[in-house]
Amino acid sequence: MDKAVSKVLFQRGFTPENTLLGHSVCSDEVNNRKEQLIPLMTNRWGEGFTLGGLGGLPFAGKSGFGAYLHHVPDSGKLLVIFSPHVGIDEIGRVGSLQRDGQAKTSSACGAAIGAYKELQKTKKTASDPLLVFEADNPREFDPQLKQIVNLLAPRLKGIENSSDSIAFVTYQMYGVVRELITACITETPDLFDFASEVAVVGGIMINRRKGGDFFQP
Repeated sequence: MDKAVSKVLFQRGFTPENTLLGHSVCSDEVNNRKEQLIPLMTNRWGEGFTLGGLGGLPFAGKSGFGAYLHHVPDSGKLLVIFSPHVGIDEIGRVGSLQRDGQAKTSSACGAAIGAYKELQKTKKTASDPLLVFEADNPREFDPQLKQIVNLLAPRLKGIENSSDSIAFVTYQMYGVVRELITACITETPDLFDFASEVAVVGGIMINRRKGGDFFQP
């Protein structure tokens, strides 16, 4: 993916010297191993501005995006990548991931699944036993998770008819992040006072314990 993106953008005049990378990807450490997409892209483009927080939502907000914009080289270009993520374990369970150094599986994305479970507790979505994740440690509610709950809640209509509820949640998270990133870009009136061109790459990061991760554009 890193090579494919760079091949296209090099043809459009994007270079490490004139381009500033910005990424809105979940802060989970599985997305930041050296062989993962964001470290590879940061290494290729030289630097990376962190826009994202839990779930891949751009919690830096419009102020953070403005700071990112103002750091671009003169008449340079912006390269923005956004992606929620989801784990798939060795037996194919979506939302489950065995992490290095742990015998048991845990959830990924924990924030998205945590928000979904919170909505179940408040009866705002259909009951779903989520047996794979029963053993997750309870965690205190926090501002980022609260925002994810609020944005996810109206998107879960029809989840009871989906073949996999966590896959459904993950696609809805992609929609949430895409809309927020789009708003940051389109609602920045001085965007092209600083940048000559903007490239946006969006998709879903699929984490696996073995065999490498995938990026679904």
